[in-house]
Formats: sequence, structure tokens, C-alpha cells
Amino acid sequence: MKKVLILIFSICSVLVFGQANYEKGMQKAMQEWQQGNNKEALAILERISDANTENWIPAYYQVLIRITQGFQNPQDEIVEHVVQNNRLIIERWLTEGGEEWYVLQGMNETLDLMTDPVNKGMKQSGIIIQSYEKALKLNPNNPRGCYSLASFYLSSSKFMKVDVDYAMRLLNQSLVLFDQQTSEVPFYPSWGKEWALKTQALFANQ
Repeated sequence: MKKVLILIFSICSVLVFGQANYEKGMQKAMQEWQQGNNKEALAILERISDANTENWIPAYYQVLIRITQGFQNPQDEIVEHVVQNNRLIIERWLTEGGEEWYVLQGMNETLDLMTDPVNKGMKQSGIIIQSYEKALKLNPNNPRGCYSLASFYLSSSKFMKVDVDYAMRLLNQSLVLFDQQTSEVPFYPSWGKEWALKTQALFANQ
């Protein structure tokens, strides 16, 4: 009996130690990202992802950082390669990560569109909208899904017919949902409210 208790205690200790290391590493990665050190953040996240192969959170932030980095300079030659690599990771986690990964998919396809808007606009628009709609079908109360679909519609209103009133309602709804979001999962995605507020201000008088 004593040996069994020791074994159980040892297993629990390993699990707790592993979780502590995971959270410490994720905190460091988030800190580096917030400070603009994308390269360092990605390196940490890659190590964490390799050590936690059943956890989609580290991979999620790897893709998110690469996408947001690409948004800053979509004409960079490396961006199309980044988009392709992101697609592979997204496909790997779509089932387990659910709606959050469909939002990422929409963002990644938006990045692809931005590399060549003239030639990719028509095809990519449908793919992007479909990704965000799938996210909302899985969870209508996902604030990032609401915001991302609204933002894409509003940004596209100069180039195609869009129900701007509907998009603004969706955007306003996302702000309510951002304030209501909760999760017990460490480092579960919570970003987006600042982007939504900026988008709301930008299109408020249009």
C-alpha cells in the first residue's frame, strides 16, 4: 500500500511540475510577444508545443503571431510561405481547437488575400467569410468570430456590396461578448477587444 501511495504521489508531482513549467514558459512567451519580440516568443512557443503535443494552445499562438506579423508587411516575399505553413498547422488543430482555429483560418486566408488583393480578392473573400461563419456556427457567442466577420465585411465594403448595418451590429455584439468571455483554460484566447474598438471608431460615421 505504501508503494502504491508513493507511486501516486510521484505521478502527481510530475504532473504538477510539468504544468508549472508549461505555465511559466507560456507567461514568458506572452511577455516577449507583448514587448514586440516575436522571434523570441515564437522560439519559446515552439519548444512548449514540442513538449505538449496534445495541447493546441502553444501552436495557436505561434500561428496568431505569424499572422499578425504578416499583416504588418503582407508584400514581404516570405509571407506566402508563412501562409502555407500556417495552413498545415491549422488543419492539424481544427477539430480539437474548434471555433478559435476557424477564426485563425479566416485570418490566415485574409493574410493570403493581402499578398495579392487584385488577383485573390474574389476567391479568398468567400473562403474567409466561410471560415468565420463556421466559427460562429460552433459558438455564436465567440467574440473573435463576431469581430472578425464584422471587420472583414466592413473592410470589404469599398470593394463589394455589404450590409454595413448588419456588420456594425455584429461588431457591437462582439464588444458585449468580449466583456462576458470567461475560460478556466490557462492562456485560452481572449484577445480582440482593442481591435474591435478601433474598428468601431473607424467606421462609426460611415
